[in-house]
Amino acid sequence: MSSIVLFGPPGGGKTTLAASMHKLGYIPRFIDLDRKVRTMLNLQPLLKEGKIQVIDFKSKLTEASFSKRVKLGPDTGPLQQPQGYLELADIITELEEDPSEDHLRVVPVLDSLTRVIEHMKRWIFHIQKRNTISMPDWGTILTNLEELLDAMVNLQVPLGDEPARYPHVILIAHDKLEKDEFTGQVLIKPLIDGAMRDKIGSVVDEMYYCTVEVDKQGEAEYLVTTKPVGKINQARTSREIDTYMPADFSELFKGEEYEEPESISKKGGEKKDAKGRNAKSRTK
Repeated sequence: MSSIVLFGPPGGGKTTLAASMHKLGYIPRFIDLDRKVRTMLNLQPLLKEGKIQVIDFKSKLTEASFSKRVKLGPDTGPLQQPQGYLELADIITELEEDPSEDHLRVVPVLDSLTRVIEHMKRWIFHIQKRNTISMPDWGTILTNLEELLDAMVNLQVPLGDEPARYPHVILIAHDKLEKDEFTGQVLIKPLIDGAMRDKIGSVVDEMYYCTVEVDKQGEAEYLVTTKPVGKINQARTSREIDTYMPADFSELFKGEEYEEPESISKKGGEKKDAKGRNAKSRTK
């Protein structure tokens, strides 16, 4: 059981890597804040076959029209309560309190943390009645991110003698180049606002940097960096794997395939694809 952060540039293969959990027998279930999983051509066959699922995220950054938004001054927050951060809270609470029947195979994927913060900011703007972030607001953002990560990580923490609700959880973030003001060294970090950018590695079990390399023939190779190296100082792993690995969980977590619990495999005398309320109401 692991909590995992994938970070890297756009097009670096983060979402596709998360989807590769299906090769281990799991069902990645995407909380799709970036609204891209259904439109990615390479993932559409997996969706049709039920190997990955999507929890559609319905909320926009703000409820008002674009024309109304651009006319707001810096001292006027969104006139209507943005629903995005509230919707995310409801989704995570449902995963926690009302897991589907197949939850022991499901891997919740939050895609992406970077987008979560944009929704969180609009929520703060509305409460504070302005369109700027002040110094005290960074404390509010950090507190909410701590609680969000705690809720996600707890989904895969065993409950005493009971198994965890979910075998793994994955959080996806974009990356950002940041220059250390003391040493002048340029580092690659997750694109997460505030102190959580440096703190997140202490919250999760695994942290992988995703990138793509293109050779002279134009062939793309998607890779994962699993340990600190060069500019990538926040990659980390608790597994005995190489520093550079193919971007594929069947390689990263080799030998950790899903095994159906004996109590489930014997029930009814045959295996059945279980679909609970989460799958019926939100996923497809």
